[in-house]
Amino acid sequence: MQVFRLEKKRLMPFLRKVMRSYELVAPVKTDLVRFEKIKNPKSICFEKPYFPVKGFFFKKHQVLFEFDGSRVKIPANNEPERVFFGLKKCDLNAIIRQDKVFLEDAEDPYYKASREKSFLLGFHCDEACSEYCFCGSMELVDFYDLMFYDKGNHFLVEEGSEKGRFLISKFKEFFKPVPRKITQEEKEIKGTDRLKKNSITHLYDHPGWQKDVENCFSCGACTALCPTCYCFEIHDEVKSSCLSKGCRKRCWSSCQLQSFTRVAGDHVFREKREERFKHRIFHQLGYFKEKYGMNLCVGCGRCIEGCPTRIDFIKTINEMEDEQRE
Repeated sequence: MQVFRLEKKRLMPFLRKVMRSYELVAPVKTDLVRFEKIKNPKSICFEKPYFPVKGFFFKKHQVLFEFDGSRVKIPANNEPERVFFGLKKCDLNAIIRQDKVFLEDAEDPYYKASREKSFLLGFHCDEACSEYCFCGSMELVDFYDLMFYDKGNHFLVEEGSEKGRFLISKFKEFFKPVPRKITQEEKEIKGTDRLKKNSITHLYDHPGWQKDVENCFSCGACTALCPTCYCFEIHDEVKSSCLSKGCRKRCWSSCQLQSFTRVAGDHVFREKREERFKHRIFHQLGYFKEKYGMNLCVGCGRCIEGCPTRIDFIKTINEMEDEQRE
């Protein structure tokens, strides 16, 4: 892939010009760091966001259609073209996972509309963003339209797709081609190889899970902060004043909630907290890989950082491995 040089003093002018053609979304620090529509590029924060970017594609609340008597109205696709800047490697790889669910298995028109109108600009981490990162254990791949590498007084920018090549061409006054490649050493993220395992299948009945199960509140914070979790529920909403009018909504849900597997007859498939707790871990590090050839988890560590009792399941798994070797 072609590599370009962008002087740091030219980054803000580049982003301002991008904003003339596209909606710019990037990390902003308020109470916490989150992705937001940018009004002033100087507000951009280069830290890893506490919240993932998935809400721009797989929306927390999505109206699927509205109904009025015998008529059904599909909402118009008014998604703007967006440039996402400052995406870390974990969040970029999370998009691959969501693409598999919402584009490959059964094409979701709402998700597709958002993804097709997006440009993904990554910002490389030289080292772990937090003590909870373990992306180096997840076999992540290069996936981006453009990737920015901080080199002191300038950035090296690597093309990763036709969309990236288009942006370089559109804003070519900011980018100077350089006769070099980004090395594998430059792409490494130091301090992120925390998970010391290849498979956890044999650990399902290990007693080491119990301490984490006892500390779990089943609050769902882990799944809300996860960039790859895709559980949802569908509800019809109507007003008591007119029951023939309303809408059907898709809303985020969580496998950690007891109500998630409740069905007719009031049967709950995963009634026990231990069953729900293990289901999330094994889906992230086992079940998804059996189907798609890659872990659902991308090692961002948000679920650990955002857990009220700071359950570090990576540490737990590593300790289980140690116990088995003794």
